[in-house]
Amino acid sequence: MFIYLWDACHFRGVTDDPDRAREAAAACISSGLASGARVESALLVSGFAHMTYGYERTGQGWQGKRRDSGRVTWRRFAS
Repeated sequence: MFIYLWDACHFRGVTDDPDRAREAAAACISSGLASGARVESALLVSGFAHMTYGYERTGQGWQGKRRDSGRVTWRRFAS
């Protein structure tokens, strides 16, 4: 199952939709609370033997920043 992790300065979130992740991160940038943001896809992983779970980042996503016009633009990345 893919999920999307977003980080914008001190703000973070998790969602099941990449558009919602970018919208949430862009709101932080547009309001001046963050200068940039990163949204990355991740897989939900669980360890049956230890009854633990977590997220494994895929290295693919979007980097967002505010332009002089005030508009937030996104650039895809892949590690």
